[in-house]
Amino acid sequence: MGDSNSNDDDNADSTEVVRFPQSRTRPASSQDGIRELGNSKMAQQLGRVQPNLKGHWCSRCKGIWYGFVGECECPVCGNRNG
Repeated sequence: MGDSNSNDDDNADSTEVVRFPQSRTRPASSQDGIRELGNSKMAQQLGRVQPNLKGHWCSRCKGIWYGFVGECECPVCGNRNG
């Protein structure tokens, strides 16, 4: 019975959510809508629009830019923190 109490304590601690600094952020609602910042440098080099481009949020520019999954640098301002 002593073991069941220790398991309950472990489960209580595991319900807390720890967010990473680079986790996805929600854009602030604005009357102007969301700005489209264009494509990343790699997407521009490859030319035409690729079907596997993903939207990334830039908190500094307050807009969305498109690039591949591994990319993290905003093409407008160079922000790498989302």
